[in-house]
This record gives sequence, structure tokens and C-alpha cells, in this order.
Amino acid sequence: MSRLGLGMWALALTGIAAACGSGAGSLSGEPSGSGTGTGSGAASGSGTSGSGGATSSSSGSGAGEACTKNSDCASGQCLLGHCQPGCGAACKGTCCGSDCVADLMSDLNHCGKCDSACPTPDNVAVACKAGVCTIGACNQGFFDCDGDMANGCESAVPCLCKPGAMQSCYPGPPNTQGVGACKAGTQQCNKAGTAWGLCAGFVVPVSEQLFCNNMIDDDCNGKVDDGITDIDGDGWTACDGDCCENMADCSAPKLVNPGAYDVPGNMVDDDCNGKVDDQPTCATAQKFGGVTADDMAVAMDICQKTTANPPLAQKIWGLIAAEYRTPAGAVPVAAQLTAHQDKQTAILAKYGSGGVVPQKGTTMGGISSGMMRATGDPGYVAPNGGTTIGYNQQPPAVYLAQHGNALPASAGCSGNCPAGNGANDGVNLRMSIRVPTNALSFSYQFRFFSAEYWTWHCTNYNDFYLALLTSGAANIPKDHNISFDAKNNPVSVNNGFFQICTKVSCYTCPSGAGQLAGTGMEIGNTGGGTEWLKTTAPIVPGETMVLELMVFDVSDNILDSLALLDAFDWSVNASLVGTGPPG
Repeated sequence: MSRLGLGMWALALTGIAAACGSGAGSLSGEPSGSGTGTGSGAASGSGTSGSGGATSSSSGSGAGEACTKNSDCASGQCLLGHCQPGCGAACKGTCCGSDCVADLMSDLNHCGKCDSACPTPDNVAVACKAGVCTIGACNQGFFDCDGDMANGCESAVPCLCKPGAMQSCYPGPPNTQGVGACKAGTQQCNKAGTAWGLCAGFVVPVSEQLFCNNMIDDDCNGKVDDGITDIDGDGWTACDGDCCENMADCSAPKLVNPGAYDVPGNMVDDDCNGKVDDQPTCATAQKFGGVTADDMAVAMDICQKTTANPPLAQKIWGLIAAEYRTPAGAVPVAAQLTAHQDKQTAILAKYGSGGVVPQKGTTMGGISSGMMRATGDPGYVAPNGGTTIGYNQQPPAVYLAQHGNALPASAGCSGNCPAGNGANDGVNLRMSIRVPTNALSFSYQFRFFSAEYWTWHCTNYNDFYLALLTSGAANIPKDHNISFDAKNNPVSVNNGFFQICTKVSCYTCPSGAGQLAGTGMEIGNTGGGTEWLKTTAPIVPGETMVLELMVFDVSDNILDSLALLDAFDWSVNASLVGTGPPG
């Protein structure tokens, strides 16, 4: 190497020495250096007295001093010929990287071995004991409910249960668990251990009426199906379909049940069928052959049927049975029944052409002592000539018994009129009907026509129309007849309602004869009839009433009479027996 090169290297070393100085303060001016170096403690290395800070002997070995081995450094380690911070020979414990660990058996960052730091979960005391991390008790006011110390004492709420634990639960009344259908359920502790979850799978007492007659002790009182009561006393319980048992359900609980009829317009489901103010509908058409008693009932607007002894839940109002009988109540022989069905009855959309039409629905029924026909109907026979059916029988015994065992006389405009005898060519529509539980009366409408007018009025040939009611109601006439005029005359050519006619003798015929057009009753100005009349009568709610509507010839078999029947209806209002114009 040339002299110049050696000089430059020496200068470099001198510059390094000057820059480093002889103490820690020589680089930064901090008072960590010692000795008497030639620098000024500044980074430029100039100065003569060194002022890096507190000094020690000239042989001191502070950080930054030149060294050849770690033992040359009072602390730290020898690195690149100079003392640097770190763990060195001066460490009296264990060097863990740059850390001097005094005791691995108790150091939290190096517990048992280097770099084995103890966890530091929240709200709990942690220690290193004998080289093992230990976790102490929770800090006051905190709790380890989830059993996981990784998150420390995580809860400020006391622990209730072990997370995931299961226990039996029963929210029902005391002393009902394990009785009847009642049983306990289970619930699980939540993940935090602070609360039990919802109880599931339990069965507690319920009203027996929610599960009717299921042979299970649903209310858990030790008795099967015993809690079913008729709260309103109407004969039906909720298990029987009663939809109103108290005032919270409707205003008149005793009148609302499956046996009631829906009162039009009251906005109540009176019959508990799930529909408000619904009425049974009658679908009929004109019929002139094979007319059954059921057909006649439907034509009269008795549109709901039932049976005699149904289960209580099915015990609704309606027609139980309809049949043809003789006037005396006997079952007709086959030939007479055929005459009833094919000749003496009909389902009509109108009678004649004079405006006699149904009062309710599209049809009405007709019964006759001859052919129940008007001009133009199939099988028509003029009534003033008449049809002999050929059956001479007796009037109803219950009716005769109240009138000296004979048909009663009547008082017409001509005075007292004699009565004939017998019930010839008669037809009797007998209907057994269950009365609605909320009905106090019923009504039906009828018209009577007779070819006995005018020639045979007030004679013993005057044909009869009777309406006999069998009911437990009070004030039913003893002879059972509920259709009569203001003078208690039975309905015949002599009764006071005979207003459709041609004026003859004392008959004023205030309604004229126009409505007889097309009936055959107008031929030769013989024949006449009544306006529509409405008979009303009391009944007993829920009873089975029997209504017999009949017409028959008296003293002969010719010159026929007939009755039109329609507009049967129930009422929640009480009524006496009476007949008069509708409205």
C-alpha cells in the first residue's frame, strides 16, 4: 500500500474514532459515555475535552465502547467490536433473545422456558409459578361462566348453569306434572352459562273442551273428559259445536247453538255453522208427476233436513220426515199413494194466468181433492166438473172429537151453514219438523180455491182445508186446527176469507175474479178462492212438531177444492194462533 493510501486509511479510522468518541454520549450527546476522549460529544468528533455525560475510569466499557468479547461490556453484548444493548455475560439469569430473564420459574413472558409467555385473559390474576402458568381467582365482580379461561372471567353476571347442560322443566301448575296428559319438558343452558333456554316438549293443563271426548285427561285433574260444561244452559257445549257460551262471544248465548236457525239480518252466526245470516236454499222446479212429500216440503221453503236421533253436535233444525197420509192419518194404500203423487199434488211456478205466484222462492206446493192442475198443465181436468179419485174416508179423529165427532158447521154470509160428512178423495201432507232452539213461532202461507162456489155454498157439500198442529206449546186449539177465520170457521167456501170470485148472492167478492184466470175455476163464473193468507202459531224451541195440511171433499167426490202452500218461516218472536193477510 502507498503512503498516501496508508494515510487515508489512518484518517478514516481516526474519523470513526472521533465520530464514536469514547462514551455513549459521543453519538447523541447523551450522558452515557465515560472517559476522556478527544471529541466534543458531537457527531463531528471535534473538541478536546469530551462532554458526553457522567464519566468513569478511562478503562470503562459502556455501550458503544470498543470490545472484543461480551465480557468487555458491563452490560449488553459485544457486537461488531462495540458494546451494544442486549443480553450478555453480565446477565445473571437466562438470556432469552435480547431479554435477560432473571428467573424462568416466575417470569410471565418466559415461564419455564424462553418465549413461553403466560396468557393474559381479562379480569383474572395470572402468575408463573415453578415455570408453570397459573390462573387464579376471578377479579371481584367477574365470573367465568363458560368454563373457557381463554377469555378470562368474561361475565359480570353470576353464573347460573354450565353451558350446554340440560335440565327438566315444567311451567304448569303445581301437582299437575305427570297427571293425565301433563308432562315435563327440557331446557338447555346457554353458551354463556348465564341463563337457561326455553322449556320445550312440555304439556300443561288445557280445557277439556279444546280436545272434545278424546278419552284423555287434558286438564290433568285425574279425570278423563270431565271438564266439558254447558255454560249457557242451551243443551250444547263447545264440544258439541256451540260457538257462543258466554256474553263475550255473543249477546244472547242461550239462543246461539247448532240447533238454532240463522235469523236474517242480525249479523250473528246463530246456528254455529261458520256463516253469518246464511239461509238454506230450496232448488225446485215445476213438477206434475211423481211428486213426493219431500218435494212438497221443499216447495214450501222447508229446505233443511235432519234425522230423528242424531248426535247432539248434528242435532239441527229441519224436516225429519215428510209423507202422505189419509185425512184420518193412516198410511195410504199403494194406489192411493200413486194418486197423491201423480194427480193430487204438484210443484208450481204459478197457478193459472191471473198472477197467482209463489210468495217465497220460485215454487209453491199444491194439494187437491181432484187434479192439482191449471189450464194448460199436463193432465188438467176442469175442477167444476171434478175428478173422482175414489177413496171415501174419515176426517182426523182428534179434530172430530172436539166437535161432537162430526165436522163442525160454519157461519157464512148466508148465515149458519150445515156440515156434511166424510173426508173423500183427501190428501194429507204430514211433516215432522224439529223446531230451531231459538224459534218461538212459525208461519206459513196458503190460498184456498173451491169449485163448490157458488152453487153449493152453505150446503153439506162444502169441502174442507185443515191445518193440524201437534206441539207442546200453550194455546194450541184443542182440535189442533190452526187455520181458521175470525169467527173460528174452518177454511171452506163459507169462510170469511173467500174474496176472489164473481159477485153472487151475499158474496161481495172484493178482490174480483181476475186471479181465477187460467185456473178453470173461472169457467161459468163458478169457483172462487181466497187471497194469500198467513197462519202463525206458537211452538216450543227444540221440540219436534207435526204439521198436517190436508184438503178433502165432503159428502161427495166431485167439484174439487185445492190449497196452495208456500213461505214456511220461523220467528224468534212469540205468537198466538191466528190467520190473516200477510204483513
